[in-house]
Amino acid sequence: MHIPILNIPLLYSGAIAQGAIKDLMVTIISTILSFILGTLGATARLYGPKLVKTVVYWYVEIIRGLPAILQLFIIYYGFTQWGIDFSPLTAALIWLVAYGTGYGVEIFRSGIIDVPQGQWEAASALGLSRTMTMFRIIVPQAYVAMLPPLTSFVVLQLKNTTLLYLVAYSDIMYQARLGTDATEQPGILYLMAALAYLIMSLAIGRLGYRLERRAAAYR
Repeated sequence: MHIPILNIPLLYSGAIAQGAIKDLMVTIISTILSFILGTLGATARLYGPKLVKTVVYWYVEIIRGLPAILQLFIIYYGFTQWGIDFSPLTAALIWLVAYGTGYGVEIFRSGIIDVPQGQWEAASALGLSRTMTMFRIIVPQAYVAMLPPLTSFVVLQLKNTTLLYLVAYSDIMYQARLGTDATEQPGILYLMAALAYLIMSLAIGRLGYRLERRAAAYR
């Protein structure tokens, strides 16, 4: 069915907006969980027992070494062999968190290493335990130093959602593809999808910049 180009934005803007909301939802949830697990993983890799360090190291290497789409397919399709069927949303979140944690570990590890050793010594002099020092003094300072790469990380997570339509998650790309099949007008629909992603990416980048400036003012 051929629909006039001028009518397509009116017909599909609502569907694209709904897809954008779903993309933002999984991005926010997966980013928060990845931050938490990435911090714990970085701490374990730096200060944990040798076995734990080895496990975290290989986890990071596997996540960074395997293609993203293959990881998603393993979670969504691979587990059906053992009778485990994840919904598109569940598979999306599991993959984004697993993927994000792998990269988050390295970002947080670098940030923790960059905190001056004197902070550890000062906390020890105040009688703080190593655990309290890590999560009340070192980690907050590391987060401030890591704001630029963390902002890029959030944008990367948002971009990763473009793969989720392959497992039938009704995100922006899924809605654009449905519209393309119905209207035979791929150009305008994919431009609408591109605009939606661009607006969200620029908003995340702007928010990250404002947080960086505010953090710098309190240093």
